[in-house]
Amino acid sequence: MSTSPSKTLSPAELAKLEHAFASDPSSDAYKPLAEAYLAAGRFMEAMVVCKKGVKAHPDRAEPRLLLARVYSEQGKDKKALEEVLGALQVQPADKASLRMAGSLQLKTGEAEPGKANLLKAYEADPADAETLAAMQQYKVQPPQAAAPAPAPAPVVAAPVAAPTPAPVAAPAPVAAAPVTAPAPAPVSARRPAASEDEDESPRPKARTEQRAAPRRAAVVVEDDDVDGDDEDAPRKPRKTGSGGAKYITLGLVIAVPLILGGYFYQGRAAAQRSREIKKQLDAATEQLKHDSFDSYKKACEAADKALEVDSDSTAAHGYLAYAYAIRWGEHGGGDDARRKAEEHLASAQKSGEISSHLYAAEALVKTYGGKGKDALTQLETRVKEFDAQGKRSSLLYLTLGLIQQNAGDLDRAKDNLEKAQGLSPDDPRIYAALGAVYRRLGQDTIAWKNYDFALRYEKDHPESLLGKSLLMLEQDEPNFALASQMIKKLLEAQPPPSPRQLAAAYLARSLLISRVSAGLEKFKPEEQAKIAEITSVPTEKEKATQELLKAEETGFTLDKQSPELLLIKGRRLQSEGKSAEAAEEIRKAIKMDGTRAQFYVELAKSLMSKPGGEKEASEALVTALKTMGDSPKLLTMLGNAYRRQNKPDDALSTFERAVKDPNAKNPEARLAIGTLYRERSMWGKAQESLEKAATEFIGQPDRAATTLLELARVFEGKGDTTKADETYQKALNADENYSAGYYHYAAFLAKDPKQKPKSKALAEEYVKREPKGEFLTQAQALAK
Repeated sequence: MSTSPSKTLSPAELAKLEHAFASDPSSDAYKPLAEAYLAAGRFMEAMVVCKKGVKAHPDRAEPRLLLARVYSEQGKDKKALEEVLGALQVQPADKASLRMAGSLQLKTGEAEPGKANLLKAYEADPADAETLAAMQQYKVQPPQAAAPAPAPAPVVAAPVAAPTPAPVAAPAPVAAAPVTAPAPAPVSARRPAASEDEDESPRPKARTEQRAAPRRAAVVVEDDDVDGDDEDAPRKPRKTGSGGAKYITLGLVIAVPLILGGYFYQGRAAAQRSREIKKQLDAATEQLKHDSFDSYKKACEAADKALEVDSDSTAAHGYLAYAYAIRWGEHGGGDDARRKAEEHLASAQKSGEISSHLYAAEALVKTYGGKGKDALTQLETRVKEFDAQGKRSSLLYLTLGLIQQNAGDLDRAKDNLEKAQGLSPDDPRIYAALGAVYRRLGQDTIAWKNYDFALRYEKDHPESLLGKSLLMLEQDEPNFALASQMIKKLLEAQPPPSPRQLAAAYLARSLLISRVSAGLEKFKPEEQAKIAEITSVPTEKEKATQELLKAEETGFTLDKQSPELLLIKGRRLQSEGKSAEAAEEIRKAIKMDGTRAQFYVELAKSLMSKPGGEKEASEALVTALKTMGDSPKLLTMLGNAYRRQNKPDDALSTFERAVKDPNAKNPEARLAIGTLYRERSMWGKAQESLEKAATEFIGQPDRAATTLLELARVFEGKGDTTKADETYQKALNADENYSAGYYHYAAFLAKDPKQKPKSKALAEEYVKREPKGEFLTQAQALAK
C-alpha cells in the first residue's frame, strides 16, 4: 500500500499547488495537491481534490487509488476498498491497485479475493518490494508454492462430454445427468485460470447465473405442459359430439394476443410514465444543487411536471416540500411558499414512504415555524435510523447541521456539516453552511476557504458571496476593494438573487460605506481618492452618510420580514461605537425571530461592550436559555458575562453546564473552566480541562496559544518547572503573534538567575509588540 509523502510543504509551496489546481482542475494538478493535503492530515480537502481528479480522469486508476489512500488513512477501509475496486474496473492490471485491493480485502476478512489480487500484483511485477512486503505480512505464498493447483483441469474435461452419448445407450438416465455431482466441477476448475486476468467482483454474478439456470428450465417446462393441455382439449369434446370446443379454441387464439397486447401497451405506458417522472426529478435534483433563488423555482417547476404524470409521487411531493421550505424560510417567499411547503409535506407523508427530501422538509418547516427544538429531536432520530440501515444521507446531515447552527450548537453543527460534505463533496450549499459556522466560531481563515469551495463548485453562489463580503467587513483591516467587488456582483447579478439576499447585499453595502468612510482619514488624499473610486464611496462624510442611509432603506424596502437585516445594521452601529443603538436593532431582530442563538450572542456582545452592560447581557442570555434550552454557545457567553460581573461561582457552574456532554466540543468553555480552577490553585482540575481544550482548538492558533499559556501557568503553580518551560515554548510556537506569551514566559524565566538574558529578550519583545499593553510596566522592569 502506498504511503503518504513525508515532506510537509511550506505555505508558499502549498499555495502554488492550490493555484495550479484552481487554474485547471481537469489537469494532473490534483495529484500533488491531494498528496500535500494528505501529508498534512487535511483529509477533507484531500478527498475533495481527489474526487475532482476522478471526475476529470474517469479512465485512469490513479485518482481513485489516491482517494482510497485518503479513506484508508482515516481508517475507512470499506470505502477505501470500494474506490480501489473502482480503479481496477478502469485498469484491471494496475499493480498498485491490485496490491492495495488485496491488502484491504485480507484486512477486512475477504481472504480468497485478497490472496488472488496480491498474486496478480506479484505476477505483474515479481520484484516489487511493496507487493512482496504485503505478501509477507499476510503470509501469501508466491505461485511456485501453489504450482500443483492447475492439475485438476484435465480430470474434469471428460464429464463435460459424457452426457452426449448417454441418450443412445440408456434414455432413462438422461434427465438425471445434469443434476449429477460432476456438473459444478468445470466451474471450480476454470476459476483459477480466470483469476489471472479478471477482477474478483464478477464471480458472485456468475454463480448467481448458474443457480438461476434451473429456474429458467422449469419455466420452459411449465409452458410446454400448458401447450400440451391445449392440444388435448379438443379431443375431450369430440367424445360428446360437441363442436363448442372449436369456438373456445378459436376464441383463445383471438383473445390471447389481444390480452397480451393490452398488457404490452399497458406495461409500455407505465414504463414511459416512470421514465418521465425520473427525467423531471433528475432535473429537479440538478436545480436544487445550484442553491439559488432561480434554481429553486426551476426545481419546483420540474417536480410539478412529475406530479402531472403521477399526482401521488412521494418523491415529487418531497422535493416540492423541501424547495418551498427553503424559499419560505431562507429567501423570504412569504405565506404562499409556506402554504405550499406544508401542503406538499402533508401529501408526501400520506404514503408512509421513506424520503430524505421529505424528512429534511419536515425539519425545515418546523424550524422556520418556530419549533426548532422539536425539529432537532426528530431529525436526530431520523439520522440515527438512516445510519443504522447503512443509508447515510448528506441531505439529512446538512439539514441537521443547519438546525444545530441555528440553535447555537456550533461544534455539533460543524461535525454534521463535515459529514455531509464527505458524502457530497461538490455541494455549494454545504460549503456555504460550513463557512457560516466557522465564521461564528471565529475561525475566519477556514470560513473563507469554505466559501471559496462553494464558489468553485457554483460560480457566483449568492450565499457565499454575501458570506465572504460580510466576513471581510468584520476584519480589523478589510480589503475594501474585494468586499465592494463581491457586493456589486450580488447587486447586479442576472438572474437576480432572492429579494432577501438582495436586501442583505444592500445592508452589506451600507456597512461597507460606514467602514470605508471611517477609515479614509488614515490615508493620504491621493489614496483616499483611489479607495473612493474603487468602492464608489464618496470622500465627503455627508454624501457618504446619505449613500449609506439610501442603501439601508432600499434593503428594508425589499424585505421587511428579515431579522438578518437588523443584525447587519446592528453590526454597523456597533462598528461606529453606538452600542446602545446596536443593541436596540438586535432586540428588534430577536422580537421578529426568537429562535436563533446567534441573535442573543450578538446582543450580549453589544451590551457587554458598553460600560456596566454585563448585567443586562446576562439577563438577556438567561431569557434566551429559557426559550431555547441549554445552547452551548449561549451558556459560554453567559459564563463570560458572570466573570465580567465578578461572579466566579456562577461563571464556573454555567461553563460546566456548557460541557455537560463529555463528547461535545466546547474549547472556549473548557479554557474558561481551566482558568477559573487555576485561579483557585486547583491544579489537577485545571490541567484536565486545559489539556482537553488544547486538543479541540484545531486550526485556531491564537486560542491554542492562550490555552497552552494557561496550562504552562498551571505547571508553574504545581512546581513542575520542566513541564512549565516546555509548555511556554509550545504557546509561543502555536502563535508567535500572541504577545502575552512573551511577557509570561519572561516572568517565569526571571525566577532563574541563569535565564536572565533570555528573560530580558522576551520582555523587550513584549514591550516592542505592545507599547500600550496590559503588562507593559512589569515587562519594562524585566527588560532592564
